[in-house]
Amino acid sequence: MNRVTVDLLRHGEVDGSLCLGRRWDVPLNERGWSHMRAMLPESPPWTGVISSPLLRCAAFAEELAELHGLEFRLDERLSELGFGAWEGRSWSDLYATDGGRLLAFQRCPEESPAPGGEAYADFERRVGAAWDELLAAPGGGHWLVVTHAGTLRAILRRVLELPLSRLFSLEVPHACLSRIVCDGDDAPRLAFHGGRL
Repeated sequence: MNRVTVDLLRHGEVDGSLCLGRRWDVPLNERGWSHMRAMLPESPPWTGVISSPLLRCAAFAEELAELHGLEFRLDERLSELGFGAWEGRSWSDLYATDGGRLLAFQRCPEESPAPGGEAYADFERRVGAAWDELLAAPGGGHWLVVTHAGTLRAILRRVLELPLSRLFSLEVPHACLSRIVCDGDDAPRLAFHGGRL
């Protein structure tokens, strides 16, 4: 029976309070780097590191893998949801000019996507495909996945079988760490959310 443990880590802080999506790529700021590094133990337990290719995830994930000699790979399917016309805009501006639509998105992203954004069902399908592949990996293992708030919520929604209307009840701050464990054919279970190693 293969046991797979997956630690999901949201990227750290970036400059500005902006809507960051699949196409808006910015690096971590100094505080973001500091928070990410502080989350991790001196001797990580991981088999390998898998990351979204976006810079705010991949730069840290690659540094970590190199430092500890871990397998490292990028997976485009773990990128953030595409927010279309909202990407790169400040949250304060979005709430001021498009607040009704933004709140409707938060209540039900499937029915109220961002203008020109990725369909939420398509987003969950691509994230789900990457997730299923990871759980089915021969030999199991303990993996660190460095990703985004939206991607993390999509995985947790799947594991916890939450209705889509409860998606934003999951708080996912910068450098948030969650662990999911799957023993063979048993359903994956959430071991902790917002914890530390």
